[in-house]
Amino acid sequence: MPELQPTMIDAKQYSQSNDASQKGIIHIINEFDEQLINISGKCMDIGCGPGDVTRNIILPALHMEATIIGTDISEDMIKYANKLYEDEKRLEFEILDIQTKNLPDKYISEFDHVFSFHTLHWCDDIRQALENIYHILRPGGTFLCAMVTSQNIFIILHKMAQDTRYASYVTKFNKFLTPFHNIPQPDKKMKKLLQSIGFVINHCSHRERTIFIKNVQKFPSAILSFVSLFLKDMPYNLLEQFKDEFTREYTRTLFGHAKLYNDEMAALDLHEILVFYAQKITKEDNERCR
Repeated sequence: MPELQPTMIDAKQYSQSNDASQKGIIHIINEFDEQLINISGKCMDIGCGPGDVTRNIILPALHMEATIIGTDISEDMIKYANKLYEDEKRLEFEILDIQTKNLPDKYISEFDHVFSFHTLHWCDDIRQALENIYHILRPGGTFLCAMVTSQNIFIILHKMAQDTRYASYVTKFNKFLTPFHNIPQPDKKMKKLLQSIGFVINHCSHRERTIFIKNVQKFPSAILSFVSLFLKDMPYNLLEQFKDEFTREYTRTLFGHAKLYNDEMAALDLHEILVFYAQKITKEDNERCR
């Protein structure tokens, strides 16, 4: 009988290899800094991972009276974050699957602002996730999000998931494609979706983004530590093979753009993202706006 791989996610490794993603988040936080500095209520960061972005990037951008709860589907990530930041009075972490169809009552209409960076593109049911976020917010609450719409990483993962060696361990191939993959004008699609749920759109843009990857060989480990959530039934040796093949293929896509930087191969990775800033309003307010 093949040995199953450990289900634990290496949160520390994820944090150490995810600096390129963090720089993109800093750029968005700086873009909306005038709005964020006035947020003094209760906030949630959805898809917080190991908690470093929540603690070191999001929280300092808010008013000094703001508090924030980081939530993530991964129990390992939440355990790591709670241990690392246990002394932070304005910060806590809890397990939450944002696609749940049974949103806990303790979250409903409890938050003034919600963040989600580089998380919602992993969702099978993006509408369910957005509806839950709408219910999490108090009337007048706001939601700032960035999600990937196109990137080589997802194309490679999707192709590998259809390989006969791995297919039986991936329940849904679309798990490795973003909800807006190959959809023209995804910003318009997102606006309609948000509005149908009840949000008012303050900003929604589809943009290209280039990130500088310091070490092309190490960067995939951040993605793979999360992807392991969807492959937890895969035998250990096969999972290691999956990881090695993904790393080689991803490195190959960037090889023509890679250059030596501080004795390591670095490259620029071009991809597309959606950035939107929306607000929850009551039905009464919505009627007055018409």
